[in-house]
Amino acid sequence: MHLLNKEFDKVICINLAERPDKREKMQKKFDELGIEVEWFTAVKYGFSNIIAESNSSNKKFNIGQPNEVGCAISHYTVIKKSLLDGANKIFVFEDDIKFHNNFNEKLNNYWNDLPNNWDMILLYSFMYNLLPQNKRISKKWLTSFNSWSLLAYGMNKDVMTEYINRQDLFFTISDAVTYKMQEQSHFNIYSAIPTLCIPDVTLGSEIRGNNKNYEFNPTVLNLGYSNDNYI
Repeated sequence: MHLLNKEFDKVICINLAERPDKREKMQKKFDELGIEVEWFTAVKYGFSNIIAESNSSNKKFNIGQPNEVGCAISHYTVIKKSLLDGANKIFVFEDDIKFHNNFNEKLNNYWNDLPNNWDMILLYSFMYNLLPQNKRISKKWLTSFNSWSLLAYGMNKDVMTEYINRQDLFFTISDAVTYKMQEQSHFNIYSAIPTLCIPDVTLGSEIRGNNKNYEFNPTVLNLGYSNDNYI
């Protein structure tokens, strides 16, 4: 059994029904790695533009990226349904990932280096720079602060509950919630360094379109680390 399936009650991948090509490509990768996943089939919401425009004054959603609405609904649903199903720990993937070419071996090493007090882990974090709050806690992990992206993350029940509570109070961009939690909460949220996966820019982005900031400004966590290390 794969480490992720042993350590987490659910391993889920979010995929748009409109992008079966992504699901097919990701399923091949999961099969090669031996990861068993549940698929959450998301859809594009025709009302996304209306919501993004109506909430722009509150900075909830970006008018230029209305599909953030659908993404937020998907992550909310995956997390809340997992809570209702009684899960204590979940791991979630999005459907546009490139894994480190030694992912399984690396993941085992990273897991052995992960402090036992973790509440949330991010195998990929988009960060523009390092700040004093980004404290190195072990060889492979640092404290997440000003970290974006929910490309590949694990959560325990406490973080899952907090995430849903925050979204119920102020529904917003999916990773804006965890971004704020890094600033305001007592949770131990850790990012892998270097990252164990990156976005696959060749698959395109339904959210960011051609404005893929992570393509032109790779995360600072991977400085000196080539994208050729990922497949």
